Amino acid sequence: MNAVMELEIGPGPESGSYLVRVLRSVGGGEPSETITLDLDELVDRRPALEASVLLSSIAARRVVPDTEAAIQDVGRRLFESAFTGSVASAYRTSIAVASERGTSVQIALRLNAPGLAALPWEALYDPETQTYLCRKEPLVRNVPTPHAATALAVASPLRVLAMVASPRGLPALDVDGERERLQSALEPQIASGRVELHWLEDVSWEGVHHSLLSQEWHVLHFIGHGTYDVDTDEGVLALVGRDGRADYVTASSLADLLDEAEPTPRLVVLNSCQSGAGGTTDLFSGTAAALAYSGIQAVAAMQFSISDTAALAFARGFYTALAYGRGIDEAMRSGRIGILGMGRGTLEWVTPVLYLRGEGARLFDVVPVEAPSASRSDASAQPVQPAASVAGEPEEPATRGQRRKAIIVGIIAGVLAVGGVIAAFALRPTDGGGSDDGGSESTAELAVPLAIDWVDVGLYCTLGDEFVIEVSGRGWLDSTPESQIGPEGLTDGERPEDRVLADANTGSVIGKLNTTPEIFPVGEGTTYACPAQGDLMLGVNDTDLADNSGEFGAFVTLNH
Repeated sequence: MNAVMELEIGPGPESGSYLVRVLRSVGGGEPSETITLDLDELVDRRPALEASVLLSSIAARRVVPDTEAAIQDVGRRLFESAFTGSVASAYRTSIAVASERGTSVQIALRLNAPGLAALPWEALYDPETQTYLCRKEPLVRNVPTPHAATALAVASPLRVLAMVASPRGLPALDVDGERERLQSALEPQIASGRVELHWLEDVSWEGVHHSLLSQEWHVLHFIGHGTYDVDTDEGVLALVGRDGRADYVTASSLADLLDEAEPTPRLVVLNSCQSGAGGTTDLFSGTAAALAYSGIQAVAAMQFSISDTAALAFARGFYTALAYGRGIDEAMRSGRIGILGMGRGTLEWVTPVLYLRGEGARLFDVVPVEAPSASRSDASAQPVQPAASVAGEPEEPATRGQRRKAIIVGIIAGVLAVGGVIAAFALRPTDGGGSDDGGSESTAELAVPLAIDWVDVGLYCTLGDEFVIEVSGRGWLDSTPESQIGPEGLTDGERPEDRVLADANTGSVIGKLNTTPEIFPVGEGTTYACPAQGDLMLGVNDTDLADNSGEFGAFVTLNH
């Protein structure tokens, strides 16, 4: 369990001043400092910052790219303002104590002055350690609540109700492509029986309402258009109206709609532009903040527009961590790390925002299941029909009073991904159910440490069998933060002399059979047809393993 350092930032004694108070910290004490912050100037820089973040996904990399310089400058100013004097001392002490205990420190920000929510706190940059806080520690925006949160006991799979809203009159979305991307991101968890994905066909107010009433859902994942209405100072999402055009739903109305579910979904995913943006006059006006304020336990959103590739990477890291029982704060960080794996130049990891209601970061107490049968795999992607019927029989609804006692919902407004894997996966090969043509499958989960030559997966294939390999996580090729890599390794072509396999990136994941000399590239994932019989081995494309650290997590399916 992570230690917590909670900061409250609210109005100060004078105009333009703010009071920073440490409400709790593992380092002890509750110091406070009065600071000044040019709020208007920082808010005015938001459009330029958003442009920099999006540009970073295609810009050429430099030592510190121009696009990063803007983000780093704002992040440094926010850090030096909030973490100053005795507050800074409490922060350093908390980090040191947590490090000795082998845990992380959740940085929880309670922003009690309206304009503060519009600032990109996820860019907080510590110039002393030259690190972005949200990439090293879980960072959340806290919404206080008088009721303690408890994890919902869930027998796998997590049931996800997903929808793509592409109304006429707005830029058209690639509905099939959006579905395929999310399906691809969740495929390893679907195949293992940890996640069950259903698609809602009728993405209207009535269609969503009917689905929420019909079945119990743990997660609601929205893909579509969102914006910020400056006139009403409130976030809005675009559902599909009866005429096929946009039906703009305010955050407060959406909260009321979700409240119809029995129980309310613990997690709602809103993959929409600016669903995490906050207003400058209403403290809880942003879509994500309004949902958390209205009773949703965790709301993950996007404070800037986000590219498709970043959204997919975030979803992979985020959902994988959740499916393995990680806390929502850790899952959010796993999603950021997933985005970071796209390449060293990307800044889109700053885009996701997490609002957490109360102190409980663990939304689900996930009970593992046996390997799924073919019927489960087939059902996992089935559509949810509008109004007429929803696949499956509805469960007996709980009373509203019972729901009020148990509700601690998590809404995630943002594309969430699969990146953080359990630090040490237990190797658990399992046999799946047979298919109609007599085939069968086996699966294994394992860690691939960067400091070890080869790891035996524990699966044996014969000629014609097929391995499907999915990899996530992070590691380092030396002791510096800059050496951090994902499963794709060094994507800029560096250190070719250290490669085991010349045609694959240095540090990337590679594979082989123990009976043949052939080595093949794996990266984040691949499908490999066995040319002979043998045991599958996975490793890292690096001949110098001495200074390596960290590990990747692999999920392997063997199709016979």
